[in-house]
Amino acid sequence: MIVSNASFGCPSCPALGDGDVGGGGGGTGSLTRTGQLVVAVCLGVIGTLGFLNNFIVITLFCRYRTLRSPINCMLVSISVSDLLVSVLGTPFSFAASAHGRWLIGRSGCV
Repeated sequence: MIVSNASFGCPSCPALGDGDVGGGGGGTGSLTRTGQLVVAVCLGVIGTLGFLNNFIVITLFCRYRTLRSPINCMLVSISVSDLLVSVLGTPFSFAASAHGRWLIGRSGCV
């Protein structure tokens, strides 16, 4: 039997808690404002580099026919999924870290 420690009730959700990004019950594990800004800068760099690198991979694959092999198709598939994470996922975490709270409510947290 597989047991998970995931909580679907989202007890550390900022909409229910104290508003800290890393905030849990009782404030343990919360980041200081400086820590949140460091995380925001790291997420910004990761998101930017992830977007640029994956965009270059997809562009090169589409532009040069010699790169269109079965193994490269698999690599482009991974690049597309990583590009989507960079475009759709990282900005939410970046904004939450920059503002010090989760911005898209309880449903977004869950």
